This record gives sequence, structure tokens and C-alpha cells, in this order.
Amino acid sequence: MNFDLSEEQQMLQDSVRRYVDKSYTFEARARLVADAGGFSRETWSTFAEMGWLMAPIPEAYGGLGFGEVETALIAEGLGRGLVLEPYTFCTVFPAAILRGCAGEAQKEALLSALGGGETLVAVAHSEPEARGCVAHVSASATRRSDGAYLLNGRKSLVVAAPMADRIIVVARSAGAVRDEAGISLFVLDPHGPGVRLEPYRLLDGTPAADIVLEDAVVPATALLGEEGKAFAGVQRGVDEAIVSLCAETVGGMEDVIALCAEYLKTRQQFGVPIGSFQALQHRMADMAIELMQARATLHRGLAALADPGLGDTSAVISGCKAQITKSAKFVSAQGIQLHGGYGITEEYRVGHHYRRLVLADAWFGNLDYHLARYAARIQAEGRTMAFA
Repeated sequence: MNFDLSEEQQMLQDSVRRYVDKSYTFEARARLVADAGGFSRETWSTFAEMGWLMAPIPEAYGGLGFGEVETALIAEGLGRGLVLEPYTFCTVFPAAILRGCAGEAQKEALLSALGGGETLVAVAHSEPEARGCVAHVSASATRRSDGAYLLNGRKSLVVAAPMADRIIVVARSAGAVRDEAGISLFVLDPHGPGVRLEPYRLLDGTPAADIVLEDAVVPATALLGEEGKAFAGVQRGVDEAIVSLCAETVGGMEDVIALCAEYLKTRQQFGVPIGSFQALQHRMADMAIELMQARATLHRGLAALADPGLGDTSAVISGCKAQITKSAKFVSAQGIQLHGGYGITEEYRVGHHYRRLVLADAWFGNLDYHLARYAARIQAEGRTMAFA
């Protein structure tokens, strides 16, 4: 994969950066958290007008048909600006699932509305006991004699659920918990009977909710694709969402380093800027090295998405998430230390990057889960080579 940006890709990257710098200032973000619940429909419509919501949608369904790199460029720019509107969770994630699982009529209806910003789609895939395992689905879907489905169970950490127009629910129609077979997808009205939302704010102000399904009835037309065969599509959606989230994290790391560089130039001690102290220069160099490593790792994740022939795509992406999370923890923690500890306060932008990282680590499985998963892949490859 060629990671030298084309002219079109450079223009896309520049457009996101200009928007974040001019229209999504830190002060505007604080007002959004305080006054608008951490989400603005107006801002989301702006994303649609800029074409960003169309990026992961094929041209056949009204999208731009961009690839993984363009989507990552958008996510990275939004991560750099600490944008609260959930681009990864309500654009990249549902678009990937719909592309992989939905029928043609469903794609035409939902992908077009998603890309145009008319319909906000959240995905309810996680459960309290799943801990990152995509196949762990205990929420049940029982087919009735009239063809409708009865949904029961609890889904957790559903980002943007309180304001979503539709929710894609992952439920089990057959098999045991953690079986890959028997997983189905349903498009749910969040305000329908039998559906209860328990809303809350996450650490960075992002709105989310747990969804409790108590004999929620959905028609047969709510089923996405074939019954019991959604695992591969959901796994692909999770993989794309993880890489997008990693791109957001890399953008956040870049902003932390820029904030620290500016602070070290202006903060004075003993009559000189503290940036002149060699020990602090060494810290900045270490942070820059971690950023470079994280960006190279992001490139590996993008290559894995683009070329499944490189091996177990999901395991490779697990390794990417583990490394980028590790690098980001170092960079954000150093950023707070370089601000003298004040960086953790509400007034300092660098502390908000750390909060975002804590959430990014928890979403789709934490560092320990992905590190163990990637280590298992390396061990399996070692055994294969040993007996070759």
C-alpha cells in the first residue's frame, strides 16, 4: 500500500484540519459538552455537507467510495481536534456492517440516509461480559410464528444511542454464547416498545447508553441480511472501527506533542523557557518517537484492511491497537507531566486527550485483550514455522 498522499487525499486532510482549527475550537467543544449534551445535529449536518459521512460508502449507494486511507485521514483530523461527534461509531462502524451484511434494498435505503446525515445510526454490539470478544453475544432473537422477532438482553456502551434514529442490534438467533454461527443483525427503533435506554455521559462527555431489550418485537424486515450469518460482517465492521479509532488516537497524540512544544516555549523557570532544559527536550524526543511508531503501526493496520492476504486481519489489527494504545498512554501521560500536573484540569486541552485515550482503550477490547490476541497469533506462526 502506498502511503504517500495523493493531491486529493492531501486536500481532504487539509479540509478537516481547517474545519477543526476554525470551527471546532476547544472553547466551542466545552460549550457543546455543557449545553448540548456532547452532540450537535448541526455539526453532524456539516460533516455530511463536507462529504465526510459519504467517505466509507460505495458510489453505488450515493457515497464517495473512498478507501481505508481517506477514512483514516478524516478520523485522524477529528481526533486531533477532540471532536465529540462520533464519526467512527456512527459512520465508519455502521457503514462497514451494512456493506458486509445487508441486502441490496437495505443498503440502498440505509447507506444513503447514513451518508447524507439524515439518519444517525448507532451500533449495539458490546455486552458487559464480552470484554472485546466479537462472538460473545448473549442477547437473544427468537423468531415467532408470524415471522417477527422477539429481542431480549442487554447491550452496553452504545455510543450516541440517546440521539440515534436507528440502532443496529447484534443478537443471537441460534447457538451458544461465543459461537460464531447464529449471530444476526436487526435494525431497531430506539423508541419502540420493549426498548429501554439507560443514558449516561462517558469520561470525555460523549453521550452513550446501555440498551435493555425486554420482549422487543421487530418485524422480519428488520433483519439485516441472512439470519445467523452476521459474524463475518460484524467482525469486519469492528476491524474497520478499531483502525479508525487508532487513527483518531494518532491525531490526538500529534496534538498533545504540539501543545507541549508550545507550552515549553512559553513557560519560564529561572528566567528561561523550560524548553531549554535538556531533560525536557529528551522527553519531547521520546514522545515524538512514540508518535512515529504509532503512525507506522496505523499504516500496518490500514494495509491489513486493504489486503486480507497479509494474514489474519483481525489479529494484525489487534496488534496495532495494542501498540498504538501503549504509545498514546506514554505520550498523553508525559504531556500532563510536562504541564506540571495542571494538564489534568478542565482548562487544559492535554488532559482531555488523556480522557479520550482511556475510553479508546476500553472500546472494542482493551490493551490486555488485544495484546494477548496478537501474542497468540505470533505463537501460532512460530509453531507453524517450527514444523515447516
